[in-house]
Amino acid sequence: MTMILRALFPSLVLLAVAGTACATPAAIPGGTATETGQQTVTPPGSSPVASPTAGQAGTPTRPPVTGPAEHEGARTMAHLAHLANVIGPRVSGTKGEETAIAYIRDQFAASGYAVEVLPFDFEGDRFQPGTVRSGQSTLEALTMAGSKGGSASGRAVYVGLADVAGIGGRSLAVAIAIADRGSLLFADKYENVCAAGAAGLVIVNNQEGMFSGTLRKPATFPVVSVADTAAAELRAAAASGAVVTIETPTVIDTPSANVMARPPGGTACRVLVGGHHDSVAATPGANDNASGTATVLELARAFAADGLDDGLCFATFGAEESGLHGSSALVDRLRTEGKLPDYMVNIDVAGIGDGVAVIGSPEPVGRAVKLASSLGIPALATELPSNYGSDHQSFRDAGVAVVFFTSGEFATIHSPRDVHTDIDPAELERVGDLAFATTRDLLAQVAQPGGRP
Repeated sequence: MTMILRALFPSLVLLAVAGTACATPAAIPGGTATETGQQTVTPPGSSPVASPTAGQAGTPTRPPVTGPAEHEGARTMAHLAHLANVIGPRVSGTKGEETAIAYIRDQFAASGYAVEVLPFDFEGDRFQPGTVRSGQSTLEALTMAGSKGGSASGRAVYVGLADVAGIGGRSLAVAIAIADRGSLLFADKYENVCAAGAAGLVIVNNQEGMFSGTLRKPATFPVVSVADTAAAELRAAAASGAVVTIETPTVIDTPSANVMARPPGGTACRVLVGGHHDSVAATPGANDNASGTATVLELARAFAADGLDDGLCFATFGAEESGLHGSSALVDRLRTEGKLPDYMVNIDVAGIGDGVAVIGSPEPVGRAVKLASSLGIPALATELPSNYGSDHQSFRDAGVAVVFFTSGEFATIHSPRDVHTDIDPAELERVGDLAFATTRDLLAQVAQPGGRP
């Protein structure tokens, strides 16, 4: 089971555990964090935009919805290709995300739903570009989630893996530690050099390209990652005792938005189907999570094909990669309105694998696994470790029964190799078919006297 979970969830939201006085007590929600779970990425970029109007409600014209009243994988794949290929990276707060939001809004409205774009702000310190200056060179870097913003300068000291042997009992007072990626969690590397007195930490990739990571708790100094190509220069700086400078962005409020679709008339959402639409930087984000977004759009169409279902709503979330901010914002809004759903269905990383992992509350998970068996879909009911997460957790923590569908191969997520040509149409269809059947079953359940058990 542990190996299955390691394979299934390196990209969703895995938090490394740290625990010394070098970190402040507040934990960072969400994000990707294990040493072994990180994937290489290239420096951030974004796509041209046709910006949606924040807060705007789409007006459903209720044209005839094409296609059958069932999930069709080919339609899901078409949405996925558009999100990954035409729009590309969808980092929250960028033009790419705005373009995706506009596309999602229009697709929901075309199926007859009343659509709202619901803006929110979050602290956008995750995976932003930074720099490391060494002599006359300026090296590209990515700020680790949890890094302190601002700059730090000091003599470069090479510490190997930043383990006990690498530090060797040396004082790192007013030094910038240069560490290799590998062996230890990023949080442990930070804790070790922090305890030795370091003023900053640069982690050099042991694979090709850049990579991103998370520290679990806010750091007391800047922590960045750099590409493998920076290794020789930084080791030379350490050998000569040269001064290096880390520059990271200060924490700023970053705008993002959720997209909410419901039947016209303002009925309460008894069942909410959703998935995050954002990606990390410099990746098409086909599997993570154009696959989930596309499935949500196709399910919305399929359920609308024979008439909109009272009580069934759909949503896509911003800023999942930055810490489940979008789903948390929507939960807060619905809770304030007294309109939390009975059930939430989450779809995240659903495009590569040979079966469906089903996670969440016992009752809807049991229903989903039973349905999978009847449909001939291989599915595994499992649990999500406490240091993992996706958007269903925001709803679960508010007392909503949740079921989360995901699939089994994440080797390319959070990297430029997360492209639509690697998506397995059969797996995408399996996840979508099971999500459709489960959603229909949950709708029937809430329609019964007494509703949710």
